[in-house]
Amino acid sequence: MAKGAWIQTLLQRRSPWLAGVAFLFLLLLGLVALSQRDWRNRASVLERENLGLQLAQLAHELTAQSEHLADRTRELAESDAVIRLVQETTDPSADRLELADLSRRDLDALLVLSAPRAVRFSVTVTDGQLSEQPPDPALLQLVESLAASPETANRSSQLTTFSEDRWLVVRPVIGHASPAVLGWVVASRALSPALISKIASSVGGTLSVQPTKAFDSVPVKAAGASAVTTQVSTEDGAGFAVLRDASGGAARVLRLTRAASASRSSMSPASPSGGAGYMLTGLLVLLAILGLIAFALRRYFRHQRSVDARYKALIDQANDGIVIVDSHTYQVLYTNPAFLSRLGYSNEEAQSLTLTDIFADRDASPESVLSRLIEADSAMALNMQQRCKNGAFFDTEVRCNALDVDGRDVLAYVTHDVSLRRKAEQQLIDNQQRLDKMAHHDQLTGLPNRHYLTAFLPQAIEEAKGANTMLGVVFLDLDRFKHINDTRGHETGDKLLQEVATRLRACVRDSDVVIRMGGDEFVVVFRNVKNYDEVTLGAGRIIETLNRPIIIDRHSLQTTGSVGVSLYPRDGANMIELLKHSDTAMYQAKDRGRNNVQMFSHAMNRKLKHRVAVEASLREALRLKQLDVHYQPFVNLITRKIVGLEALMRWSHPVHGMIPADQFIPVAEETGLIVPMGNFVLHRTLQTMSAWRKAGIPLVPVSLNVAPAQLQRGELQSTISTLLKSHNLRPEMLQLEMTERAVFDSHSPAGENRQDSMARLRDLGIKIAIDDFGTGYSSLSYLKNWRVDALKIDRSFVRDLVTDSSDLAIVSAIIAIARHLHIEVIAEGIEAYQQVEILRRLGCSVGQGFLFARPMPADEILKLLRDEAEPPKEEEDMLELFSAGRG
Repeated sequence: MAKGAWIQTLLQRRSPWLAGVAFLFLLLLGLVALSQRDWRNRASVLERENLGLQLAQLAHELTAQSEHLADRTRELAESDAVIRLVQETTDPSADRLELADLSRRDLDALLVLSAPRAVRFSVTVTDGQLSEQPPDPALLQLVESLAASPETANRSSQLTTFSEDRWLVVRPVIGHASPAVLGWVVASRALSPALISKIASSVGGTLSVQPTKAFDSVPVKAAGASAVTTQVSTEDGAGFAVLRDASGGAARVLRLTRAASASRSSMSPASPSGGAGYMLTGLLVLLAILGLIAFALRRYFRHQRSVDARYKALIDQANDGIVIVDSHTYQVLYTNPAFLSRLGYSNEEAQSLTLTDIFADRDASPESVLSRLIEADSAMALNMQQRCKNGAFFDTEVRCNALDVDGRDVLAYVTHDVSLRRKAEQQLIDNQQRLDKMAHHDQLTGLPNRHYLTAFLPQAIEEAKGANTMLGVVFLDLDRFKHINDTRGHETGDKLLQEVATRLRACVRDSDVVIRMGGDEFVVVFRNVKNYDEVTLGAGRIIETLNRPIIIDRHSLQTTGSVGVSLYPRDGANMIELLKHSDTAMYQAKDRGRNNVQMFSHAMNRKLKHRVAVEASLREALRLKQLDVHYQPFVNLITRKIVGLEALMRWSHPVHGMIPADQFIPVAEETGLIVPMGNFVLHRTLQTMSAWRKAGIPLVPVSLNVAPAQLQRGELQSTISTLLKSHNLRPEMLQLEMTERAVFDSHSPAGENRQDSMARLRDLGIKIAIDDFGTGYSSLSYLKNWRVDALKIDRSFVRDLVTDSSDLAIVSAIIAIARHLHIEVIAEGIEAYQQVEILRRLGCSVGQGFLFARPMPADEILKLLRDEAEPPKEEEDMLELFSAGRG
């Protein structure tokens, strides 16, 4: 018979199948029996281990009860109530109430004894209710045993034991200030049925009390009193916990049994039906397990195929590019559509690429790029570039994940295109830099501004301090820039500032910093200065470069600058001091004629402080009405009669006395206080003239000094007009004096406004006089174009009129010109008779000076005017009358 036919015949017979099935069944039964015996052994071991764990937990619970009682006893022994009670220092009723409240928690009995063992407090607790009971003799015996110990003075010495179904704790009471034993505290808690039931529920078993005789010989496993020992019985599967007293003897035995042990005994292997049941059950379980395994494997493979399909769908739909490569050859295995669309490859073309064909890092070598990609992980993104098919590059972030796909190690790279984000970040950086530049740089000139200086100068000072070098701070203010702005326009002024900024930047070193503070003010910081001359030479270069004409819109403009210099550390240790001192020096340069350099000195600082003090005192004088008006007469040199008065401001300081006018008038003009002061003189003068007229005194014209600031305000005409009407005075009784410099200042943009204001005042009927004529901007064209009524020749020409031929010629020319222009001439500062005679011969008819009278208060002038109104005696000379006693 052929081999194939024999196998076919064998397969068609029923007996081999039955034998095979029987063999398999017997084999399965044997395997089940073996597994059941092994399972029972392991179940027995697990049973004993579980019982051991329960016994350990039981021992822990019993020990915790003992330790908790010990802690409560320690708290009571250290409480103030117990200490006061054993010392008998206070009324014990309050302390007993406090101890009664404390004893209700976690205690069954409490005993407090004094040092001689006198009972101070003894109670028992039943269901939260306290009752006083005499102390148990056993407790007193415990106290006696502990008191006899040599370690009684130790704060931590105490006795913890278990006796007669209760825990007992004895602890000495130690005072706060002395280590001596003041008394004793004895606390107890019973191992009640309720507590046993509570502990049994916590350990998951059943507890019962057993006789103690069989456990007296069991060795104690834990040192110390009130130890708890455990053991497991091999006969009935029960465990025992033994509580021992202070001597180590068994005081109480608790038997622990598990609730399920009885049911397990009925299924022990000794039962015949139990073994067969085990085998049948095991066989059924085995078949069920095989079926479940087959079903689970089928479900797993179906689920895996479903998960793979979903993952592939997610990868294909992802916006980020994903490429999977072999972890050994780094050849591309798979790419998603997003990756292909960004790089421009087809799927077939991408399969031939490697990592180094796809990724780059600017100038890095391919080996370096590959090394970084291999070491990448999913936590940290790599910033790299991807190379497109057309050779273009774009920025990307790359994360790597190592995977196992069908037993093959692969690397999956997730790429995120960040080119748009990088572009946006760069735009944000550029915008921030532009905003920073706008905040710290001047928009007109491009120079750093005041905010930049605030941050830069303190840092420059620290650098100079560390390098032991000097630092120069130059404060520059353009002279008469406002005039250029007003006459040429703001556009020309802006171009001039731009040219000045360019010149300043060109005439300093690269390490120096030029800053525009605002308006026409600039600050130049000279860094790394080794000596004083470097700063002075630098400031000189600034003046020199500004003196060159500047061509703006084909017009040549001439500008100059006033420069003040301060040095670190000589003139200041911080930014505020250096800027303040350079600014002070700059104003000193302006006071000295502009277009010069002034180095800061402490004399300037003192002068500035004096000026500030004068300003403050002047404001206080205005508020407290310390100012007054004095009057000095104008005298006709021919008739010797008073033809007018000049109202002069005087300041009587309560401490310093009479302050000269030349010490406070310049300060008032600089600070703007001259306006309220001028208004005060105007009001006081017209009020005084009104009073004189009411007193019947013939009035003479009164001359008042007017500051340029009063004309610029534009309110002077209306104020004078209102006051004249209110006091019923004629306008021709008032004359306004203005200095030649203030009226004829050709560089002042307010010159035309002043001329208009003066014209309106003259139209009102008020006379205009030019004070200190000949010391300022004397020009015949001014006298021609400006309508004035009087010229006051400055005292500097009158003083040396007798001895100086030049002064004589100048005075003669002024008088001759004024006579032809029909302008009255008044000579100031007359102090000698010879001056009177010369002036009278030259044609000057009115004079003023100490020869006639000094400035005097209103009441003295009133007396003089009253005497003037009386007819003089024939032999009385008015000139002698002035000089004799009224001057």
